[in-house]
Amino acid sequence: MSSQFTYVLRNSKHKKKIRRQMIVASSDVNEKIKPVRIHKGLIYSGITFVCIAVGASIGYLANEAGIITGYNEGISMRNERIANLEEEIAGLNEIISGKDSEIDYLSQTVMVKTDEIEALNEELGSFYIPTAFPMSGSATMASTYDGDIPVIIFNGSEGDFCRATAAGTVIEIRNNPRDTDDGSIAEYYVAGENTVSQEDEVRDLGYYTVITIDHGNGYCTVYMNDGDPVVSEGDRVSAGNTLYNLRSGNTSVGYKMILNGEYISPEEVMIISG
Repeated sequence: MSSQFTYVLRNSKHKKKIRRQMIVASSDVNEKIKPVRIHKGLIYSGITFVCIAVGASIGYLANEAGIITGYNEGISMRNERIANLEEEIAGLNEIISGKDSEIDYLSQTVMVKTDEIEALNEELGSFYIPTAFPMSGSATMASTYDGDIPVIIFNGSEGDFCRATAAGTVIEIRNNPRDTDDGSIAEYYVAGENTVSQEDEVRDLGYYTVITIDHGNGYCTVYMNDGDPVVSEGDRVSAGNTLYNLRSGNTSVGYKMILNGEYISPEEVMIISG
């Protein structure tokens, strides 16, 4: 036989105090009704516990929701930053591509300028190579030797001049003394030095003055004439500068060339046109 219980709360007053009771009833007539008393403190404690539990749950869920929201916001911000960085990278790549083009252009320009500099250096170097003709006008020329030294004798015309065949510095002007009786050279030289033995005499082919120019690249040129030089030792000269003026009875010029300390034939270097 089944029983049914009914819970009833009722207030009872005793000594002006409110008491709350819970009555358990049954549909079975044989069942006795037993009142169950619950202290109000226990009820309040239960309510408070439930409220705390509910509040804690709500707070926990709200905190978790806040964390998730913040996490999602952080992801969104990072994604936005990544997108901005990708745009910056794309812009930098465009700049780099443009700079690469500029670098290629500049490299080509540098190569062109380097070629121009090399050409200018070659042209400048040619100014110091004694390839020019040492006479201002037409002249006859004859190859001979001054001892063992090859030399070319040029015979020009009055009013012409002897000129430097390349740029350089006048390093020596040697004056060969004349004999007071006949005007001929009284001392003899071997490669520019006084000698004692008559067998080794080199007279500079009888010329009165000798000009030596150092071209600074291993080349030196030697010009011999009976007139007075128009340059001085230490002078810087360019190709074509006048060294001697040719006058009546003084139109002959002797020409020697030195390369790296050794005499060579001027014809090996000299360029004659016309």
